[in-house]
Amino acid sequence: MPVIAIIGTKGGVGKSTVSIGVAAWLSKLQDDMVLVVDGDPHVKTTELKLCPGADATLSDVMHDKCSLADAIYLCQLKLGKSPIFPKLAVLPVGGRFFPSERDMIKFTKGSISKMKKMMTLLRKNFSYVVIDTPASVTFEHVILTAISDGIVYVVTPDVDSIFSTRQTAAGLKQIIGTRGVGVVMNRVPRGTITTSWVEYAKNIAPVIGSVDDDDLIEDAFRQNLPVVVAYPRIAASLALRDIAKKILKMDIKETKLSTKLDLLVHPKPIDEKPPKFKHDED
Repeated sequence: MPVIAIIGTKGGVGKSTVSIGVAAWLSKLQDDMVLVVDGDPHVKTTELKLCPGADATLSDVMHDKCSLADAIYLCQLKLGKSPIFPKLAVLPVGGRFFPSERDMIKFTKGSISKMKKMMTLLRKNFSYVVIDTPASVTFEHVILTAISDGIVYVVTPDVDSIFSTRQTAAGLKQIIGTRGVGVVMNRVPRGTITTSWVEYAKNIAPVIGSVDDDDLIEDAFRQNLPVVVAYPRIAASLALRDIAKKILKMDIKETKLSTKLDLLVHPKPIDEKPPKFKHDED
């Protein structure tokens, strides 16, 4: 069972839209249950759109206030009385789970120990786990990325987004050793020729899809609905479906948390030179 972290290094790239859309389509395209984890304690987009009003959360689990089972909900979106995504479950974040303990090594070891037990249970019950990570790189971000088997990076077609993502990808590879399995080019203005942007983004990981920008995405957001629910047949929703199909074909191996813990405590230097963009030479 692959655990996939969705990462956007800049606000506004559409990380949560991609997380929700991919998880929803994964739950539609195969027979087993899929879990989407809202790991962003500041924005909580996934939680607010899929299971608002949750009274037990990931934060409660990490603080030993409830069991993991109590914090997992079936997606609450319905068409009439029927669930729209009957095979999609949600683990809402609630709030930050950074403890009062300020010993970073102790915090890291303790958090990963709890996450290791949690992931053992989740791997038995879900075919895929999709993690909507925090927008900023905090310890929660690092821990949630460390439990993943692969990373999908969300970028927009501009130098700032792709460059900062490249730097983040190199840093995470050094810190926890988790590789990027794909890049999603999101919020692409209609009519934009993305060939050169795709070439730049390939330095991060293979580009697995491009999602056009659309005013209806913002309209869905204002309705507090995922675009794949409000407008399931528009190009953006279908692009998210195609990305989910590509993920289903990937051979994403389970990674070992104990190895990542060693890297967190004793990070290895990056031996290879970072890839160059043409813009780097300007």
